[in-house]
Amino acid sequence: MKNIAILTDSSISMDAEKIKKYDVLTSPLTIIHNNKEYLDEIDITNFQVNDLLRENEVLTTSQPNLGLVIEQLQEVKAQNFDHVFILPITMELSGTYRTYQHAVEEVGLKNATLIDTGTLAGPIQHGIKVIRRMNEAGKSIEDITNTLNDLYNKTESYVIPRTLKQLKASGRISSTAATMASLLKIKPILKIVAHGDTIDKFATSRTEAKAFRTVIEDMIAHGVKPETHHIYYLHSEGLEIVESFNNELEKMIGKFDYDISVLPAVLAAHAGLETITIQYIPK
Repeated sequence: MKNIAILTDSSISMDAEKIKKYDVLTSPLTIIHNNKEYLDEIDITNFQVNDLLRENEVLTTSQPNLGLVIEQLQEVKAQNFDHVFILPITMELSGTYRTYQHAVEEVGLKNATLIDTGTLAGPIQHGIKVIRRMNEAGKSIEDITNTLNDLYNKTESYVIPRTLKQLKASGRISSTAATMASLLKIKPILKIVAHGDTIDKFATSRTEAKAFRTVIEDMIAHGVKPETHHIYYLHSEGLEIVESFNNELEKMIGKFDYDISVLPAVLAAHAGLETITIQYIPK
């Protein structure tokens, strides 16, 4: 078994206990409010982010500070790991991948594999577990890398916002579109496909129940099954909504293994409170 280091950013939304269990080093994303920068989960917590969103404040996010990441990688290099895996949030939603890329070059870390995950949070948690499991089984670095790349080509995420308020405030949709959708009581369903360029509108629905069915029917169309896939849920003060969705999922497909995490600030800042995200990835 090799001595492997794993780095990722704070959008992973993995709790402290699991970060310790899987021995993960995280780099904080930057959250910007009123032109002031905060380090995610260091200077500002998810709960404080939610409080700001509740007050209709506009938040933006940015990749981790390059200098901080360089310091982290210098410390990792000094510990002489056999290999280093870096799993950042998708490069389509953040500049974090490029920050790690620059830092690896600056530090001269020759034994690092930087994975373009094409996703965020849950599937990245999954990738970390896969690295540890395969390493314990004596698999090669090449085998682990190939497995990760294959998994990240087969994961998708669905985002169901409770309201359009934060999407409008963050500029994700126009004020006119938000007003019309509210008047017509239309609920958008957004989708992040593997390595997609952005968060795209997938479908619309007038009720939460119909939104759930639309997502589950798409999962069925993609061959998602309890035997072959793991589900990751993310939520921003939307645990009851997650539980309702999971109940419907069990009725329509079956009982999945799943994990629930807090919606990372990088997504909550755009989607708002009571947003839930459903993510699937092969086991």
